[in-house]
Amino acid sequence: PAARICIRTASRGARRSKDGAPMSNTFSRRHFLQYGMAAIAGGTALGGLPVHAAQAPAGTAASQNDLVKGYCPFCQVRCTYHARVRNGKILELIGDRGNRWTGGAMCPKGLSIVELLNSPYRLVQPMLKQGSEWKTISYAEAVDIVVDKLRQSRAKHGDKIAERLALTSPLWDCRESELAALMTMRTAGGVNVMPAGEVCISTASNVLGMLLGANTSTTTVNEIVNAKTLVLWGANISETYPPYTRWLDKARDAGVRIVSVDCRKTPTSAWAADQLMPLPGTDGALALGAIRFVLENGAFDRARVGESITGFELMEKGAQPWSVDKVAQATGLSEDAVTAFYRTLAESPRTIIWMGGCLSRYTNGLQSIRAIIALQALRDNLIGSGRGLLTMEGGKPEGEKEFVDAVCGPAKDSGVNFRRLLNTMKKGNLDVLFLNSSYRRYPDCTGVAEAIKKVGFVVHRGFFKTEEMDVADLFVPAAFGPESAGSHYGAEKQVVWRDKCVDAPGSCVPDWQFYRDIGRKLAPEIYPDFTGPEELSERFRNTVPSWKAMSVSRMRQSPDGLIWPQPEEGAQERIGTVFTSGTYATENGKIPLDLKLMGAFGWTPPKGNPHGADADKEYPLVLTQGKVVTQWQQTMTNFAASLAQFSRGRYVLVHPDTAKPLGIAHGDTVRIKTATGSVEAVAELTASIRPGIIFTPSHFTGTSPHAATRSKPINAILPNYWDRVSAQFNGVGCTLEKA
Repeated sequence: PAARICIRTASRGARRSKDGAPMSNTFSRRHFLQYGMAAIAGGTALGGLPVHAAQAPAGTAASQNDLVKGYCPFCQVRCTYHARVRNGKILELIGDRGNRWTGGAMCPKGLSIVELLNSPYRLVQPMLKQGSEWKTISYAEAVDIVVDKLRQSRAKHGDKIAERLALTSPLWDCRESELAALMTMRTAGGVNVMPAGEVCISTASNVLGMLLGANTSTTTVNEIVNAKTLVLWGANISETYPPYTRWLDKARDAGVRIVSVDCRKTPTSAWAADQLMPLPGTDGALALGAIRFVLENGAFDRARVGESITGFELMEKGAQPWSVDKVAQATGLSEDAVTAFYRTLAESPRTIIWMGGCLSRYTNGLQSIRAIIALQALRDNLIGSGRGLLTMEGGKPEGEKEFVDAVCGPAKDSGVNFRRLLNTMKKGNLDVLFLNSSYRRYPDCTGVAEAIKKVGFVVHRGFFKTEEMDVADLFVPAAFGPESAGSHYGAEKQVVWRDKCVDAPGSCVPDWQFYRDIGRKLAPEIYPDFTGPEELSERFRNTVPSWKAMSVSRMRQSPDGLIWPQPEEGAQERIGTVFTSGTYATENGKIPLDLKLMGAFGWTPPKGNPHGADADKEYPLVLTQGKVVTQWQQTMTNFAASLAQFSRGRYVLVHPDTAKPLGIAHGDTVRIKTATGSVEAVAELTASIRPGIIFTPSHFTGTSPHAATRSKPINAILPNYWDRVSAQFNGVGCTLEKA
């Protein structure tokens, strides 16, 4: 039941004042339980509206009793809703039942926006740091200060300015805000844009792109009902994509065998017929063993494999050492469990593997994901109905670079990754940093903060007083999604539209406006003049051919968005496999398993792992972290009282067999210690996690006004390890001790 939390703010049972407005937009525990236990699958507790509900005029705030179309800005399920607005206030969000992907469901995180918009903790005026104090300034002054800093850098460094500027994304507001920011960077001469996925999904994205030519999911979620087997490989759908559990219901009802691969039992485990609980970071060994099993049992079409991949011998050689007994030894699973899993994979005619973001968060993630792709290719399970790979946070359509190049001219330099940017900051060689997202997403975030303090000028866009304020020189308050129009993309490459619901308070402005105003002042001869997201979106689609038919008017009418690409109206919508031609999107249509850039097939434990060659005996436990259903990772949801009341504070899940020799009892305050530092937590003893592993949530911030969501960031105690692609932090060694 805990997996099915799905509630709606300002519910029909909420107390109301004499004028009919809700007296509070927080959730009571009674309402949480009443609405939360309803199945997400049908969205039955959520209500819904016709697609053509009355809406506010585009670009204006709603007035009396308008129903305004919108979407949640957090995960890429991209739930759509209608906001009920009265007298300039949002009364409630009603999930759109016309949305085929969600069925009208929304999770607590997205619904908290109603409270966050009017939070007493919200910062609504720009501020400039003078010494250790903050001085309130006007929005116009803030823009002028930024433009002046950019001009100073240009005057001092000339064309070398490309090395002196950086921007961290995402910009939560909308896709048009991302375009506006990219154009500002281009006109300023900057090329260093740090994608959020660098510590999230960049490993999976890069490996998928290199091997398959498609750097996101190779199919859409509706296809899982056509599979014979669905493997949730580290994919905790219930807590990361709650509304998508309706598809797990549909798959199970259709007779699909669901297998969960996760080191702990989560709410998602309720849908699985089988669960394997391997040691964290041993996924590559498990996949290599599956390849060997398939090869030994002849469960593949040799002719088809010859037509679709290169590097068969390399794959075969890499899998050969991984016998069932060796896999069992590496993963900590029983030989019977390993064999049963392999037999399921070898006998399933149609398999979809849903890869969780956690796979990308180990330093050996590149090899693990390559092995999973190879396994699917060997079984011919990558193209066709009921086959493919799903990823978390995938689905971003193409076209941004094409548009920015066309409008602002091509970039003269290439950007760097965050590892190199971090070194630049440490040396004091960065003049301006646009800090839009939390630096706490990076491992060793304390060290990252110290490096940021050496940047010449840091501009932070945010909503509340967070740790980012400590490293910023200028704070410019942002607008929440309902305070501006715009579009955004989702996991199925769907692009949805949002109309403006209410006016932003104080001097809060949306990201697109902030970056447009900088760009227009900096280079009016280059930067386009547009009045809002609708105009920019239309210019975008008329510039990028694959977006030609994706007009704002069509997006506004759709309850769940338009599927990209749409070069012309009437073209068949692309859902299901992305490989519509029957071959992979690589240069020769084959999967290059022998790509030299990726090295030899094999597996070793992650860096810093207690089971690896560099293991430190002082830290014998494996530390993992992740999201919870009521909080988004390291963001503003910590400031919502309606969510804080369901938080247990900083806790750590520990198996009783792990806790006993340490003298730790359920409810004890403990310290999670690593080679980098420590953080306090409350021990929760449970058999839902395997022995030798601990788990703690990711989301806490040290500046939350609510004790239940206030804690030192977990990444403050995690070493900054890098694989070939990105900064990683899961699976490192730690220990527990009583506080």
